[in-house]
Amino acid sequence: MPLYRYKCKNCGYEFTVLHSMNETPEVKCELCGSETEKVIGNVGISFKGEGFYITDSRKSKSKSSSSSSSKESDQIASAV
Repeated sequence: MPLYRYKCKNCGYEFTVLHSMNETPEVKCELCGSETEKVIGNVGISFKGEGFYITDSRKSKSKSSSSSSSKESDQIASAV
């Protein structure tokens, strides 16, 4: 079962409640007993694989092709 964060509309106190995803309980503030609202928090996301970082998009494949083309031109020049 997931933990949900709630914030009191009256006093601003934040607390967590453990309940099922299918359940929608009427949660009251633990301090003053007022109405609460569910707080949406930051979620950590982990991207795996290639192409998710700036450094991945800057991989220059032209360096490898330019170095191979320079090797070919060197071989042609030495053959002549």
